[in-house]
Amino acid sequence: MTRRSRIAAIVLALALVPATALAEGKGSKKKGDDTVAVGVPSHAYKEACTDGNTKYAARDFPAAIEAYRKAIEHDPKNPLGFYLLGEAQLAGGNLTEAEASWNRASLEASEKEPALRAKILFVLADLKERQKKWEEARAAWQVYLDWASKYSNAGAFPGSAQSRQQVIDTVMKLDKAYAVVRQRIADTKGGGVFTDMNKPAPPR
Repeated sequence: MTRRSRIAAIVLALALVPATALAEGKGSKKKGDDTVAVGVPSHAYKEACTDGNTKYAARDFPAAIEAYRKAIEHDPKNPLGFYLLGEAQLAGGNLTEAEASWNRASLEASEKEPALRAKILFVLADLKERQKKWEEARAAWQVYLDWASKYSNAGAFPGSAQSRQQVIDTVMKLDKAYAVVRQRIADTKGGGVFTDMNKPAPPR
């Protein structure tokens, strides 16, 4: 996913918040002097997310991370904040923290938010590929594929998961074949056999 498409995905995810939350909201709760409907993100939460998106678009990733953390403080049960935080952490080069944020987002996301959960599952699978954890990546793409197949309204792309699995299968096959070659090279060097055709073999 390119940086431009990631920004678009982030903006879209943020746009999904009010509609999803309103659909879930029941009753109200007190927060300071404001009455907030249960399940409906507060103004402070949405403002922090929007600020984070602005900072992300400007490539100020540390500031974006700070803004998303503030959003999470306002609503720690909303998976969107963790999803956005993970995007900023990934852009900042911290894959470990991004994975932790997305795993938390995955735990908080429910079946009532199929589109957001699809995005979370997508980035988790993509992250496993970046880490070259091929078997885990393949399994993660299967989870995404299963979700996309189950929820046609999630805006997911089953074909993308299948395509990535095919690529991973090829990579794993080649990596296994190259492992044999690498071992032969290592054995050759370790045994003192000459490896440069322009030089005579060293005496034994």
